Parts: sequence; structure tokens; C-alpha cells
Amino acid sequence: MSTHALILLGVALAAGADAGEHLLAGARHFREGRYTEALVEFRVAERMGDPDARPYAGATLVKLGRPEEALEAFGTGAAAGGDALIAYYQALACYDARLYLCADALLAGVGERSGPRVAAEAARLRADIARTLRAEPSTAAVDFYLARCQALGGERRPAAAAAFCREAAGLSARRRDGYRRDDARKLLAGLTARAEAAEARP
Repeated sequence: MSTHALILLGVALAAGADAGEHLLAGARHFREGRYTEALVEFRVAERMGDPDARPYAGATLVKLGRPEEALEAFGTGAAAGGDALIAYYQALACYDARLYLCADALLAGVGERSGPRVAAEAARLRADIARTLRAEPSTAAVDFYLARCQALGGERRPAAAAAFCREAAGLSARRRDGYRRDDARKLLAGLTARAEAAEARP
């Protein structure tokens, strides 16, 4: 059964439960490594109006190896009001999607706030990112991120698309010639407005 079908089934069965119960059930599944079940519970809680469910769905999508969907779930705002562990999972979504500037910025804010194990992993990832970004970005890299931005925007995934546009703009700014910086900024302005409107919808 597809995840979408499971979510619909969960919503149908949720008539007697509140969103908080689904959020707790999702957290239990997540801790026990049952990520598909956790995602269903978090999505049901989200559809029932729990604003906390969305970033947890994002973290679960990271665990399921679906980073672009995770980016959409995390949205455009700050990571769950400053929650260091959610920021870490958002950084992993960026890293897995090859959005290294995005990942580095989020990991810089994680620091020691989430415990020594996560802090050590964040430091390791930041060192890896620094090596990756040492050279001036190529025009092909900027083109790749802009193309992915446009494709995701066409798929009506504005938060993920905006993340790719921000990466393109950031890479362009690291080039002496500012290759396609204006293209990235123009696309990003439109996508950010669309993403914020999508997040505001119930």
C-alpha cells in the first residue's frame, strides 16, 4: 500500500483520536525505526492541524532517503523554532540533496545544542562540505541547481525548489563573475512567495 493510501486510511481511522495522539504515535514509531509508519502518523497529525507534525515528517523523510520531499516538509522557515535536532535533520536533507551551502549554514547553528554525538557528526559533515566547496563553483554546478529549482517549481514543490535556487545564488556569489546570480534571485523571489503561501494553507 502506498504512503498516500496509508495516510488516507489513517485520517479515516482518526475520527476518535486527536492530532496529539498521532504525533506521539509517530514519535514512538520513529524511535523504534519504523519510519513508514511514523510518516503516516505525522502526516495524519499534520492534516488534523498539528503545526509540530510537519518538521517531524521532514525528519522521517530524511530517514527514508527522500531528501527533496523532506525539504518540502521542512518548508522555508527556521527549523522548528530553533530545535537543534530538527535543524540537524534539515541539514541532513540539504546534505543528501547536495545543497552544501544550505547544510553548512544549518550545521553551524547546531553546535553543541543537540549533544556530543550529533555535534561530532555535524563537525565531520562541515569539514567534508568545506573540502567540497574549496574551489570556485563551476558554471555547470550553478546551471544544475537552477535547472533543479525550475523542475521542482514546475512540480509544485516550492520550498524544495527555493532551496535549490538559494544554493544556485550562493554558488554564483562565490564566483568572480557572479554567473547567473540575477536568474537565481528572480526565480527565488517568486518561489519564496509561493512556498510561504503554501505553508499558510491549512
